[in-house]
Amino acid sequence: MSLTPNQKDQLNKMPRIGPHSKAEVIEEIKEQDLATVLSRFEIGAIDRILDYRGGSRQSPKLIVNTSVGRFLLKRRALGKDALEQVVIAHSVQEQLAGHRFPVAGLIHTIDGETIVEHEGRVYELFKYIQGSRFDKTNPQAAEAGRVLAHFHDLLRTYPKEPSMQRRTYHVGSRVYEVLEELKGVLKSHESESQLSGFDQTIDFLAHAYQQSYETVERVELTSLPQCVVHGDWHPGNMLYKDDEIIAVIDFDSIRYNPRITDIANGALQFSMRMGELEKIESWGEGFRGRTIRSMVQSYNQFTQHPLLVSELAIVPHLMIEALIVESIVPIQQHGKFGTISGSSFLKMVEQKVKWLTPRIDRVIEVIQPPREGEDSFA
Repeated sequence: MSLTPNQKDQLNKMPRIGPHSKAEVIEEIKEQDLATVLSRFEIGAIDRILDYRGGSRQSPKLIVNTSVGRFLLKRRALGKDALEQVVIAHSVQEQLAGHRFPVAGLIHTIDGETIVEHEGRVYELFKYIQGSRFDKTNPQAAEAGRVLAHFHDLLRTYPKEPSMQRRTYHVGSRVYEVLEELKGVLKSHESESQLSGFDQTIDFLAHAYQQSYETVERVELTSLPQCVVHGDWHPGNMLYKDDEIIAVIDFDSIRYNPRITDIANGALQFSMRMGELEKIESWGEGFRGRTIRSMVQSYNQFTQHPLLVSELAIVPHLMIEALIVESIVPIQQHGKFGTISGSSFLKMVEQKVKWLTPRIDRVIEVIQPPREGEDSFA
């Protein structure tokens, strides 16, 4: 059995706004733990093991090549490994698989379980899916909207488990507290010159969040259609073949929330113009508006339950909320966003919000159901 770094397979280098955007904490699965965990599965003779470097390095993964196929072993990140949440996530995946929804497919142990607990950590084994990443085209964005609609429709009747998480980025006053705390947090991580103008950035983001939060509150978010949501509908969690999604991965953020929170976060993640992490100041301005349009209109076209006018009216506001919240949490915890300085990242967020704010009405307009004869994937 050999352990070899994987140099090319499905490396997810796309910067992400979301649950995995944390400081660079790299965990590894030790060989002794690996042997113990794999012994719980009947997967043939092991030929080779490769390090899979996609996604969060707090959740180490290995590609396992055997005589009967290829598999992906994953150890859940701390904080994402509460057993009752993992059980729910696996139940959701198996229900989806029963309807031929594109999931990777959980592998059962010799005891018929899908979870292996070993020395206080939780392990999962999946079929390995070879696919390509989102190419930023409108047809692939539309496909992401179609598949998300199918995801929500299939899980609409899934029971609302009392233990299922319900947190969203629509959290109100706590955001203002965290933003204010950041002024002090970053003083211990960055120089005075780096923080020049930072207080104004914080004040702007607080005001922008408040405006969007109050708009969403007026439509009573919790009164809108709710169901099991993916919680991290991000390009890095989709594998494509041509323009078709062949696998949705990473169900670690499953929760029960208004469906529009999933849609808006997906619109944010798929449409945001980004670049190299080391050159954040040169990231393109704003978002790809046609990507937002393609994704949301496609969702609306394929869902069995069309989006309400009130849901469509808050999509850009929820995008602003998500962008701010998912950015400030890791910075508050670690003083930076991954490997990027906190002030640099938040100044980028400020520019994105400044681009989106005057275009809110336009976004709401273009995501409306297409008129007769109009191409919804334009």
